[in-house]
Amino acid sequence: MLGAVVGAGSSRPHVHLLNDGKIVDKWIREMPKKYPLIRMDNYVIMPNHVHMILFISGNIHGRDNPAPTSDIRSAIGYWKYQTTKEINIPGFWQRSYHDHIIRNETEYQRIWQYIDENPARWTEDCYYTK
Repeated sequence: MLGAVVGAGSSRPHVHLLNDGKIVDKWIREMPKKYPLIRMDNYVIMPNHVHMILFISGNIHGRDNPAPTSDIRSAIGYWKYQTTKEINIPGFWQRSYHDHIIRNETEYQRIWQYIDENPARWTEDCYYTK
């Protein structure tokens, strides 16, 4: 459990991070240090999953024209490895993840809002557990 949604019914529900959630947050913040061409535009750590918008401003591997998904795969793999190592629970994360390339400003704003409002919609989330 990464945290708990608090402030339900208020104007700004949020996730109170537990110890594992604080470790996840720490490694999200560390990711741009390892991958300086990655900027974390927005993220939310939910009680049992995470949503992020990553902005890649170049090629993190220094090769010509790699697929952006290989950059994402490297960064997410590093993040999952570091958090799992520190939390010390083998298999802490599922093996895969869902990624999506944001193609325009309208889509970016919609996803940003989804991330921002996710704690308020926690009980409607497909990953919701009591």
